[in-house]
Amino acid sequence: MMRVGLIGAGFIGRNHFNQYERLGGRAKVVALCDKEADRRSGDWSKVGGNIADTQGTRRDLGGIRQYAEWKKLLKDSEVDMVDICVPTYLHAQIAMAALKAGKHVLSEKPMALNVRDCNKMLAVAAESPGKFMIAQCIRFWPECVWLKEAVDDKRFGELKALHLRRQASTPTYSEGNWIQNPELSGGAILDLHVHDVDYALFMLGKPRWVCAQTYQRTGGGYDRVHALWQYRPDLVVQLEGFWDMFPAYSFNMGFTARFENAAVVFDLVGGKPLTVQKPDGSIETPPMRPDDGYFNEICYFLDCIERNEAPRVSTPAESRDAVAIALAEVKSALTGKVVAIK
Repeated sequence: MMRVGLIGAGFIGRNHFNQYERLGGRAKVVALCDKEADRRSGDWSKVGGNIADTQGTRRDLGGIRQYAEWKKLLKDSEVDMVDICVPTYLHAQIAMAALKAGKHVLSEKPMALNVRDCNKMLAVAAESPGKFMIAQCIRFWPECVWLKEAVDDKRFGELKALHLRRQASTPTYSEGNWIQNPELSGGAILDLHVHDVDYALFMLGKPRWVCAQTYQRTGGGYDRVHALWQYRPDLVVQLEGFWDMFPAYSFNMGFTARFENAAVVFDLVGGKPLTVQKPDGSIETPPMRPDDGYFNEICYFLDCIERNEAPRVSTPAESRDAVAIALAEVKSALTGKVVAIK
């Protein structure tokens, strides 16, 4: 059994906790760290979110060791793997310390706030015995897995156009409102939109260049981005991400993919399954794999540990590239010019 130390019991932390409860004898949370006393004792009733388990409850954490400081959890010899679910500005520091402590490390996205820190993390991981992966849940989301397979095997011919979207009201559920502080979260581009940046990178590889528009609110964070990625002249790729809508706006993620011989539409908010529309007017709703991206990414990382293999579906180097491309979009928006991607 993999003994897990979970650092952070906010929205994403408790969603990860839910997945470990389902894993039975394969993995178990044996230690939990959060600086807030109520959270580390299992009172998650004030913890909100935007998808999956959107509102926390009170949980019985009997038998789970509790830590107020993450450095103390890393000294726990009975912790084999660390799952990092803390604000973005802490990802690099904690991940590197956990790797140096000999732990396997799964860290939430984005990898870090800048490419420099990402590179430091890669260097430490290369010298550490533990496995390391960034939790890019969209790479493991059933509809997104299906779409990548359709692109790869060309079952509908060549991909001609792709629109990825991630849309939300302004997030107000984070402790101390850290998520709206761009110095701590990177704003909507690195916290929200980076999911689709990483997914496009996963599906299509690096673009030749990006062109983007965004706007900046008074607090300094970028709340909306619309980007075009250039691959080849006959492929249009658009990424859209925002969290500037009013509170009543429901969180949505989805995509529209136009192939030579079909169009594929998926929108979470509509409640409809992924739909394939054929030229003759027929419609298909192919069955999806069970479980969501949170469960599937954790299972995959455990597979890697058990097989003593480095992660390939989500590599740390690609997570670094996702941060770099998202920041290139910001540069494009600020300069009004296309930005080449190396």
